Amino acid sequence: KTVIIFCSMAFIFSSCSKSNDEGKMIPENAVFVAQFNMKSLSAKLPWNDIKQTAWYQKAFNDSSTPEWRKKILENPETSGIDFDRSLIIFANKTPGQEMHIVVEGTLKSEKDFEQFNKNFDPSQAIKKSGDINLLILKDKNVVGWNGKHFAYVMNSKTTSAEMYNWHDSTGNQSNSTIAENSDELSAFCTKLFSLKSDSSLAKNEKFADLLKGKDDIRIWQNTEQIMKNSPSMGALGMLKLDLFFKDNISTYAVNFDKGKIEINQKGYFGKELTDFMKKYSGSKINTDMIRNIPTQNVFGIFAMNFKPEGIKELIKLTGTDGIVNMYLQQSGFNLDDISKANNGNLLLAFTDLKMSADSFDLKDSEGNTTNKAGFTKPDLNVIFTLGVKDKPSFQKIMDAGKKMAAEMGRDTSITFAMNDKAFVVSNSGSFANRYLSGNNNKFDFLDKIDGEPFGAYLDLHKIISTLNTGKDTTDERKPLLDASLNFWNNITMKGGDIKDDAFTSETEINLVDQNTNSLKQLNTYLDQMFKINEGRRDQNSHAKRLDSLLTPPPIDTVKIK
Repeated sequence: KTVIIFCSMAFIFSSCSKSNDEGKMIPENAVFVAQFNMKSLSAKLPWNDIKQTAWYQKAFNDSSTPEWRKKILENPETSGIDFDRSLIIFANKTPGQEMHIVVEGTLKSEKDFEQFNKNFDPSQAIKKSGDINLLILKDKNVVGWNGKHFAYVMNSKTTSAEMYNWHDSTGNQSNSTIAENSDELSAFCTKLFSLKSDSSLAKNEKFADLLKGKDDIRIWQNTEQIMKNSPSMGALGMLKLDLFFKDNISTYAVNFDKGKIEINQKGYFGKELTDFMKKYSGSKINTDMIRNIPTQNVFGIFAMNFKPEGIKELIKLTGTDGIVNMYLQQSGFNLDDISKANNGNLLLAFTDLKMSADSFDLKDSEGNTTNKAGFTKPDLNVIFTLGVKDKPSFQKIMDAGKKMAAEMGRDTSITFAMNDKAFVVSNSGSFANRYLSGNNNKFDFLDKIDGEPFGAYLDLHKIISTLNTGKDTTDERKPLLDASLNFWNNITMKGGDIKDDAFTSETEINLVDQNTNSLKQLNTYLDQMFKINEGRRDQNSHAKRLDSLLTPPPIDTVKIK
């Protein structure tokens, strides 16, 4: 009896721990959810910092801004919303082609919240639906609240239907009235406050797992629900490609840290695809392939390790292996050759980015060349390489690639090369040969991706710096590039392990300033962008006024008799 009681209590407590309050007012089939940890975000970026920005000052000092809105701008808590609790935004598909967009949160003062919303349209009266207060806002949107929570409900089709004369899912022109739209939104809003736990995300274990940490922003994406009822799903189902979307959930935990933005991602799939990934996922990327890149000027790479036999098995899962084999055999190889040819080590690299001068002919109306116009364009080296396992099988694939390129008339820009260790495709023959000759370069980003099934690196600073080369002070893009150059550094991504049936990865966005919180830096950067665009707009406006002053008045050509 003691054992039975103990097991029963353990089951009850474990079940309770899997539930979550945040998911109680979110439908289980929501396609997208973003939860903002307002207490954490406010600690990293206080409202007083936002009040110093140019966009805030413009909005606050605008003579057309009403006093009630200035009061909210001065102190958002006067809205009655509790900004020590989280705010949630989610999208939910309707039976038609539209979506409900919902913003939810917790109330601090019901009285202040009621007054805040009445300001939008004082002519509207509050309606009661049980213990829920409902108010129709401008543009037919609806807000509902009780003593604890609130929910704004908007229809993604509300405004655009009339603006662009769109049609509904039946092909009939949309003629919904304000009352019809608000009634439907009010009914949905009311339903959110009384969702059963089985119909919400309250008991969803994956959603509860997303909420475990103390992250700044948490994002939930239900790809299966996004694709469901899509016109393309019929064809995908026939080819069994729907297995890629079945039970497909992605979660993202975002944190703003000192000098960087971190994103931890988990991907969930259906049982069939999960079992496949467990069996055929790789181990560790081959860093020697990266060190073999014959230049230090690398600005982007993607490397991964996989089990080659998984290529054939994945195609068999979709039921298209017969068709694919028939097509490949016409080119001289088959799926078995692909699996045997490579050893599962892959690399894609982008190097030596520079701006090169180029020109094109200017022609007159008769097609005669009159002059040449000069411009600059990006120039770079690209290399794609696979590790060789069976050279004869790879030779078949390479010969087929050369033949296809020749038939397409593109045999001058692509180079195919191979030795006993690697198969290479590049836009430069000399670069491909230098890669195959062997190198041992060192790269700072290798330490961050070493030991992972896949890794990626993108040097944003190097890209922006190259694009900024040669820009003079009269170029309107230069201020934007200068600001970006002082802000962005690089991005690294790594992962590929499967933990608790989830495909995991980590992304790190590094900024130039490593000593200041990234959210504060992002606020400053966006403020700079705003100032630059405002200055450009003022300059254009001034130029137009000047042109109007310099334009001579019209001359009366009527003859005087």
